[in-house]
Amino acid sequence: MKKLFSILFVLVQFSSFAQTSLVKGSVFHDDTKLPYADVSIVLPKLKIATLSNENGEYSFSNVPYGEHVAIFSAVGEEDKTITINVTELVTKVTDVYLVHQDASAKPIDQDFSSVATEDANSDAENSVSSTGQSVSSALNAGRDAYQQAATFGWGQFFYRMRAYENDNNLVYLNGVPMNDLEEGGVFFNTWGGLNDVFRGRTTSLGLAPIDFNFGGLGLNTALDATASNQRKGTRITFSQTNRSYRSRIMLTHSSGLKKNGWAYSFSLSRRWANEGVIAGTYYSGLAYYGAIEKRWKKQGVNLMVVGSPLERGKAGPAQEVLYDLAGTNYYNPNWGWQNGKKRNTRVQKNNLPLIVLTHDADLAKNTKLNSSISYQFGETSQTGLNWFNARDPRPVYYRDLPIYDMAPDVRANVIKSYEENPDLLQVDWNQMYNANYNSVRYGNGQSIYWLGANVERTKRFTGSVNLESVLNDHVTIYSGLNVQTQNNHNYTRVEDLLGGGYALNLDGLIQSRIGLPNGANLNINDANPNKQVGDKIVNDYNIRFSKAAWFAQAAFVYNKFDFFVASELGYSSFFRTGNFRSALFPTTSFGNSSTNTFFNARTKGGVTYKINGRNYIYANGSIGNRAPFVDNVIISPRTRNDIISNPINEKVSSTEIGYLLRSPNVKARFTLYASQVRDAADIRRFFSDDDGSFVSMVLQGVNKQYSGLEFGADIKLSPSFRLNVAGSYAQAFYTSRPYLDVYADYQTVGRNGGQIGDRDTAYIKNYYVPSGPQSALQVALNYSSKRFWYANIAANYLARNYIDFTPNTRTKTATDPYEFGSENWHRMIDQSKLPNAFTVDINGGKSFKVNKYIKKADNNMLLRLNIGISNILNNTNIKLYGFENPRRERNLDWFPNRYAYALGAQYFVNLSLSF
Repeated sequence: MKKLFSILFVLVQFSSFAQTSLVKGSVFHDDTKLPYADVSIVLPKLKIATLSNENGEYSFSNVPYGEHVAIFSAVGEEDKTITINVTELVTKVTDVYLVHQDASAKPIDQDFSSVATEDANSDAENSVSSTGQSVSSALNAGRDAYQQAATFGWGQFFYRMRAYENDNNLVYLNGVPMNDLEEGGVFFNTWGGLNDVFRGRTTSLGLAPIDFNFGGLGLNTALDATASNQRKGTRITFSQTNRSYRSRIMLTHSSGLKKNGWAYSFSLSRRWANEGVIAGTYYSGLAYYGAIEKRWKKQGVNLMVVGSPLERGKAGPAQEVLYDLAGTNYYNPNWGWQNGKKRNTRVQKNNLPLIVLTHDADLAKNTKLNSSISYQFGETSQTGLNWFNARDPRPVYYRDLPIYDMAPDVRANVIKSYEENPDLLQVDWNQMYNANYNSVRYGNGQSIYWLGANVERTKRFTGSVNLESVLNDHVTIYSGLNVQTQNNHNYTRVEDLLGGGYALNLDGLIQSRIGLPNGANLNINDANPNKQVGDKIVNDYNIRFSKAAWFAQAAFVYNKFDFFVASELGYSSFFRTGNFRSALFPTTSFGNSSTNTFFNARTKGGVTYKINGRNYIYANGSIGNRAPFVDNVIISPRTRNDIISNPINEKVSSTEIGYLLRSPNVKARFTLYASQVRDAADIRRFFSDDDGSFVSMVLQGVNKQYSGLEFGADIKLSPSFRLNVAGSYAQAFYTSRPYLDVYADYQTVGRNGGQIGDRDTAYIKNYYVPSGPQSALQVALNYSSKRFWYANIAANYLARNYIDFTPNTRTKTATDPYEFGSENWHRMIDQSKLPNAFTVDINGGKSFKVNKYIKKADNNMLLRLNIGISNILNNTNIKLYGFENPRRERNLDWFPNRYAYALGAQYFVNLSLSF
């Protein structure tokens, strides 16, 4: 530890000799050419801000040499983002002219499931500096044409950049890592519906250096939602759409950074739909955000609170036969009629408030320390039907469908009955209530059917520290440490007894399988197996996580070359705590499991050759390993502590090379990439007819490769017209034949012994990773009028989308019953590909200066109207994704694939008033 402090002290002292500059400039109205007072100018990276005076002048002192993004904003005007290249003791910035805010200034806010925040894109051209001694580095601070297409054009079709799984994309919010420790993804619902205050971001796709973390393979995003970074003013927004919700209203107010160093901001949002486009769905979401910040000369503190409680009734994928019987691809099997109202069986609720306290300080002229601590807590849940020794009540049950073994005349009658009574395609709530009423009246009162909720209560604490030190004109050092702990409490809760007296805490299938006596309890520590609404049932356990990572990076900037090196050392551990002592596993289900600990190391580096101020060639590479996620280590966390044999780190390597063009009329990027993941584990869980229970299918030795190319170009055709072209071609596939074993929920040993050599082999080499469309193309034409209106049209083509397959049907055991090369043999082993998709999207909008129509209105009051229609051709046959039923090994006809379809034409109307 003493050595560490000594190194930091040396760096701080050394950095004090690095050069700084006085940066000054002026800002004007574009229409009148007069000086613009009270414009907010922010250097986000340095966390400093100022206001222009009555002459439009502004200045910053002690700005380190190098490149800095500056954001100019004023109410009613378009934000202006430029790059300032600081190379002299006094740096004079080119005059900035703010333009009246056009509706086209930002992409239409369609509030997709992914984060729909806006960027700080640089408008400045990279060119040879005034001294002629250096070439500016290529910035990657926001979405380029490819990322824009991937997010707004292809994202709604489950497109994934570079076909990477979501755990390869990292998100940081005010310096806090937001990726979940259990599965690696991000709970975007934490801040859903708060688009106005989450517009400040920097993004980096791939292996490029970033200053807040080592980074992942995919998209690395840093969101800045501090109070001082919010656009000054008030904004009221009302939206109408036919997506997952119907209406939205949002209020945002931000003070901007005041002269006394204080800033505050708040935002409230409400989204709702009594019923969505798909029958049986509904949406009710409230979102809130508040931040307050105090800045002194050399430091600042920001406190932020954000939350987005949400409840929605979900749609679900179904077999093709059900879509045919329903006569629509909008069919939803999750709902049914109850007392004349539609009731959904699959209701999801999320409420995960987040509190973040950040502090930044200038330790020396060119050394900056950023620290943050956060606490997130709350609950997510999803309901589902449960039954005991009874028939599956769901309309997707295969025995009730015409795909089941039926005589032709019987099948015809079944089809006819569906046609005459479409309600047979929906959940029969009355049948379940009647069964439970009869149990109360004539039996023991047990609920044969009941509604439960799978609950996860989360508590997560994070602490992060990042140090940035500019050693001299050429070298910048970054270093950081973050520590996280997370406690997930998982259990099933009785939500509704559906007219019965109690739910029995016992699995009827397992009871009959292993001969447990009547009245036995899945929790033998509990004397009462009869559970009421609100009680825990079936399972109850905690998973506790700890994670720490330290990274260091050195970035070097020279006349013709930039290069960097970075490394990360990590530690992660987790263990399970069983709160039920299961009758199935009395010795391994209750109490703490052993702790699974992993150490990992990664390193990466890259070089950029600056041909000139407009053309760049770059190459980056990384190698290392990462810990497996708990979901792929503990075999069946719902029932016991057992883990897979010899869990190890995944080995990850990646390379990329690319070309960047930054000219006055064309901004373009072309990238080739290749990544490999080796020695991964994958656990899939499903119900098995052969075992008569739920099972865990364990795959070990999984290798995958991701390679391809991506490109994007933004071409200025004229002052009013721009052409955007973006595309990608990915190849994501498995490169190994992993071991496979199946563990039933009543077994401690796998079906094939659980030992290497005794296991089955999954012949999945060269199968495609199910990661959405692996080919995509967009061509978009944008028009912007000087009269403050805009229009654009975009054509999208998506192809090579492969469904998720079941490895257990790619084994010798599964294929032996079929003749090699026969139709059923191919049905068993071939991976299905979804049809290609073509869509056309249009957007348009106009902004209005209110005082042109209401003379007493403030000059800064602005009304904006945006209208967007995606999939205007109303193609309702686009399959978003599909997956095989793991039970198809038993019978290919009974267990066909399930699919989810995209909606047809979708509109979004956005009306906002800012002042």
